[in-house]
Amino acid sequence: MIHLVIPQDPEDDQFRPSLSGHQLFRLSGQTMGTDWSLSYFAPDDRTMDDIRQGVEAVFSDIISQMSTWEAGSVISRFNRLPVGSGMELPETFCDTLKLAQDVAHATEGAFNPCLGTDIIRAGFGPDVSLEDTLPDTHSAWRDLSLTGNLLIRHAPFQLDLSGIAKGYAVDLMADAVQGMGISRFLAEIGGEYKAYGVKPDGLPWWVDLDPTYGAEDRWRLALSNFSVATSGNTQRFRMEHGARISHILTQAAPDEGADLASVSVLHPECGTADAWATGLFAAGATRGLALANSHRIAALFQFHNGPAIPTDPLRPMLH
Repeated sequence: MIHLVIPQDPEDDQFRPSLSGHQLFRLSGQTMGTDWSLSYFAPDDRTMDDIRQGVEAVFSDIISQMSTWEAGSVISRFNRLPVGSGMELPETFCDTLKLAQDVAHATEGAFNPCLGTDIIRAGFGPDVSLEDTLPDTHSAWRDLSLTGNLLIRHAPFQLDLSGIAKGYAVDLMADAVQGMGISRFLAEIGGEYKAYGVKPDGLPWWVDLDPTYGAEDRWRLALSNFSVATSGNTQRFRMEHGARISHILTQAAPDEGADLASVSVLHPECGTADAWATGLFAAGATRGLALANSHRIAALFQFHNGPAIPTDPLRPMLH
C-alpha cells in the first residue's frame, strides 16, 4: 500500500502547470561523508557549472565550520579550548547553533548538541583525545548560550552539530540555487530533501521514504516549498552482542529504542526538520510522539516490527 503525504493544498496556485519549455537537469556528487543531488528545470544547460560551483562552495563552508572530522574546522578548534575560554563564531555557525538550542529546549535535551564525547566513545566520531573530558556532560546544553557571536566553553563537553548540519546545509544549498535564478528544484544531501516550486506539468516533487516494515507499505511525499529529514538506525549502526547500536544516542528504554527504526519530519525548513527528526528519534517512540504532537510537528515514526505511526499534525496531509 502506498500512503500519499501532501503537505499543501493541491488546489494552490503554485501547482498550476507552466507553459515554459524548461528541461530537467541533474547534478550529483559527494559531501559530508555522503551523497548529494540536485534536480532542477532550466531553459538550457548554461548554468550547470555555475550551480555546481555554487553548491560545492556551500558544502565547503559548512565542512570548514561544523565538521568534527576536520581538525582545523571551527567546531574542532572550539572543542580544544580550555574550559572557560571563548571563541567568536561565524554567522552561519551561530544561526545553526541557535536553532540547535531551540530544538534542544523544546525536546528537553533529547536533541543535544553537547554529546560529542559520547558519540566519540560510541565509535561514531573522530579519533581524538578525551583525556580532559569528564564522562557526563549531558546537561551542558542547558547553559549553552551566545553573547553576540561569542560562545564560551563553559564545561568540558564536545560540541557536535551533526544532528542538524546536513539539513541546514540543504537550506543553504537551496538558497544558493534560488540565487542563481532557478525556481523549480529538488535539493538533497544524504536523504534530507528540500523542494522549491513544482515541475512544469504542475506536479510536485515526489520523495519516497525508505520502508522499514513490510515491503508493500510505502510512504510517498509530495514536496513543494517543503522539506523532509529522516533520522534513525537503518543506515548508520553497528551490531554489538546482538543489539543494534545507533549513531544517535537515545533516551528511550532498550526495548522501545530497539524497535523504533526512523523518524521523518516534514517542515518548510530542512535544518529544523533535521534537528527535530534527530531529537524525536532520540526521545523514543512514546515520548517522541508526545513531543511531536504537543509542538505540532508533522512526523512519521517507522518501526522494525510494526506499522508506522503518523503524528496528529501529519494525519490531515494523508491522502
